[in-house]
Amino acid sequence: MKRASVIFIALLLAVCCVNFAGCKKADKLTEYSIRCELSGNVLKGQESVNFYNHTETALDCLKFNLFGNAFRKDAKYSPIGAQYVNRAYPNGLSYGEMTIEKVQSGGKDLQFLIGGEDKNVLIVMLEKEVFPDEFIEVTIDFTLTLANVVARTGYTDKVINLASFYPILCGYSNGFYECVYYSVGDPFFSDCANYKVNFTCDAEYIVASSGKLLSRKVEGTKATGEYAIKNARSFAFVLSKEFDSLQDNSLGVEINYYYYDDSAPEKSLQYAVKSMKLFNEKFGKYPYPTYAVVQTEFIQGGMEFPALVMISDNLEPSAYGEVIVHETAHQWWQSVVGNNEIEHGFLDEGLAEYSVVIFYENYPEYNLTRELLIDSSQKTYKVFCSVYDKIYGKVNTVMLRSLKDFTSEYEYVNMAYIKPCIMYDMLRQTIGDKAFFNGLKKYYKQYSFLNATPDDLVGVFEKCGTDTNGFFYSFFEGKVII
Repeated sequence: MKRASVIFIALLLAVCCVNFAGCKKADKLTEYSIRCELSGNVLKGQESVNFYNHTETALDCLKFNLFGNAFRKDAKYSPIGAQYVNRAYPNGLSYGEMTIEKVQSGGKDLQFLIGGEDKNVLIVMLEKEVFPDEFIEVTIDFTLTLANVVARTGYTDKVINLASFYPILCGYSNGFYECVYYSVGDPFFSDCANYKVNFTCDAEYIVASSGKLLSRKVEGTKATGEYAIKNARSFAFVLSKEFDSLQDNSLGVEINYYYYDDSAPEKSLQYAVKSMKLFNEKFGKYPYPTYAVVQTEFIQGGMEFPALVMISDNLEPSAYGEVIVHETAHQWWQSVVGNNEIEHGFLDEGLAEYSVVIFYENYPEYNLTRELLIDSSQKTYKVFCSVYDKIYGKVNTVMLRSLKDFTSEYEYVNMAYIKPCIMYDMLRQTIGDKAFFNGLKKYYKQYSFLNATPDDLVGVFEKCGTDTNGFFYSFFEGKVII
């Protein structure tokens, strides 16, 4: 995700003054087959999950995150930060939920319960254990009621955002990891899978999706699309009856830009095209056949999903292109090289933020130099440290923290975006461009479609012949002074 307001303030300041567990690269992947229909603000669906046990443990249950339950009236944690409530609920507080009607395997009903810290996890008890390297198919009937909210998942007068609209398997790392939908950061962790989605909605909607559209059939007032994507961490849709769109195929990828309020849409599309071209060269090839950049109502700057990103229609014009670049970078750093965003959000956010710096230094026509951007980050970070020191008498600069341990979004942005951006530039200055970009390419190649940890990142650079262990951990543990 991109917190554009903080970055925009930073630019003004500059002007004015481990172990991994994850999805396999092999052909053995969990597969989702989802059939769903949206009527009004209610989505009814059935998903068949052919689960592949890529772990080293026999499993007697499966756990699925029910992110739609974060919007329940009695939810323990608010999915919207206090500072965003008025903007997120322009028509007053609204609630939604995800309910599970039935779970089966082989035509037989399975026992299940709704658990987790905030009634946010579906626990399915299996009739028999599924052993390593085995498959088991489970079918889940579910209903998602959408809240009238400006969020990743919700509806407004203009758009419908459908992220996390289905039960999704918990990421696996020494057991299924149950996500809690904190309002700070991106509270997600999942493994890669193959998706086939059959989606029906009002035929008047223009649909942007994570997957490639294979076919579309209109019957009366309804339209049904068939979509597919391989090796993806999740699947998302954005719908609007007001969308216009532009397309670019110059890179061998179908890049679509969906918008309803953009006076220079070609310029916006080119931010996506240019950043993809550059990141292909600097990091490694983008793996999906399509990429959707979607203007939508969203309270932060943007949000990333495999092959689809949300870009807020509330951004300042000067920040709009930057957010497109940042979210495009997330296709490399989160969609392909994944990580537990609750425990190590700085891994993907920091690399996405520094990728913005790389973009602007390679496209001087935008008049934002590497020096200007890093100076801006340093000033922003020092202001943060000063503010927290005055308020609390101390400042916690440890990056290795769970989302639950951050006191505010302001603190999270500085630890997950700003400080890592400074870290990567200092690393680059220390080891040189050749070693730096070689390290990023190896990191991308080695952990594509897997979930990496901070130790994995450090290990890649160590194997490249650079003694960087002490460097990284001085930042991670808050010991370095900037």
